[in-house]
Parts: sequence; C-alpha cells; structure tokens
Amino acid sequence: MESYKHYQQTKFNTKNAADWLANKDKIDSQSRRPYELVKVSFTAEYGGQAYAGATNYHKSPDAFNTSMEAVIRREFPRLSEMALARLNKIEREALVACEADIAALHDEIATAKAVG
Repeated sequence: MESYKHYQQTKFNTKNAADWLANKDKIDSQSRRPYELVKVSFTAEYGGQAYAGATNYHKSPDAFNTSMEAVIRREFPRLSEMALARLNKIEREALVACEADIAALHDEIATAKAVG
C-alpha cells in the first residue's frame, strides 16, 4: 500500500501549505494588523556544460535573485494560488493512483470472507 502512504503524504503537504497560507488572514495580537510576509528567498541554477571540463552548474547572480524576490513578493497572492492548485492536483493524482491497490485489497477481503 505504498500508493496510499504516498497519498497520505501529499494530503498532508496540501493541508500544511493551506494552513500556512492562512497566516495572511490572521491579525497580530500586538499590532492588531494583518500578518506580514517578512521573508522571501530565491536562488536558481542552470545545469549544463559548454565543453568537457567547463563549469556544470551556473548559479543565479545576487542582483537577479534580489529582483526575483521582489517579483515573487509582488505576485505572491497569484503564485500562492498556483502553488496550492498544483499541490491539490498532485494530491488528487495520488488518490487516483491508489485505485488498483484498493481494488486488490477488496479482492483479498472478499476472499477472506468467503473462506470464513
């Protein structure tokens, strides 16, 4: 039942993300203002080698990272919805992937009942 374990993990991941995103709607007990997104970090790497012996990994420069962080911060509500939708899709696919295991388990149960 590895497929079910995988589904349970994806379900946890989706709930964990949704619960974390709900922080945007909470009010700080001291300032009485909404919670604030205080940290966004970004780095990226390209992988590829121009020739034998050349650099394999190419890290994004700091100025680009800072610019991407600003873009992510500005687009965070839209990107968050997209990320959560992706997690929901992964969860649904994992659940559907359990179908064969569940059918096999039903067959085993039916056989066990028949033996009695």
